[in-house]
Amino acid sequence: MRAFARCLARDEGGGPAIEFAIAGPVVLLVLFGCIEFGRVFWIRNTLEYAVEEAARYATLNKSATQSDIQTKVRSNVLGINPGIVQVAVVSAPGANVDYKTITATLSTNGGQISLISGLLPVKMLTVSAQTRSVVPK
Repeated sequence: MRAFARCLARDEGGGPAIEFAIAGPVVLLVLFGCIEFGRVFWIRNTLEYAVEEAARYATLNKSATQSDIQTKVRSNVLGINPGIVQVAVVSAPGANVDYKTITATLSTNGGQISLISGLLPVKMLTVSAQTRSVVPK
């Protein structure tokens, strides 16, 4: 029995397994955090592209209605379900132009944006993009 105890005391074979058990969860948490940050950044860039395209459409088409602009935003959110994108178009008259502020918003409220893992403590996350368009009269 004593020989077995001495053998176990000198054995270093399980060291890497213990190190991985300590560092592994931290590494995985950082990895999933990077993936989630990248996805949120991609969603924000997609929303920015969609509202800028809709602003360009509104500038070039003077007779575009609010519904047309919302449809244009939803048609440009590539890779995202267009039904979950909230789009607001606010018009403000100017002297010789009309200003249209276009806002697109997505949120994790209600599970609209599904996160990869439940490990990250993100309860409410809102991603939005906004631009302002000048529409000549």
